[in-house]
Amino acid sequence: MMYRIINNLVDINARSVLIPAGVHTRGQANYYIVPLTTVNAYQFSFFPTGIRLWNGLPEQVVTSTSIEGYDGRAIQINLDINREIEIDISL
Repeated sequence: MMYRIINNLVDINARSVLIPAGVHTRGQANYYIVPLTTVNAYQFSFFPTGIRLWNGLPEQVVTSTSIEGYDGRAIQINLDINREIEIDISL
């Protein structure tokens, strides 16, 4: 859903929530600032959680030019992570 919101594929105005970090140090360049709050109901709601997950994705996933490309790359990343976990467990 974050991909669709960020790329304006759904009619959700998130400009007040999705604030670009403007800093590119490591990882991908499309980071967003996670809203700060002390209220758990908001801290673990869609946007703060979605932004944290989005910021953790590799650049080749977030810069996909289509939803199909995004889905395929995200699935591949998930499969790679699961393989690494299986290898660690078997050692």
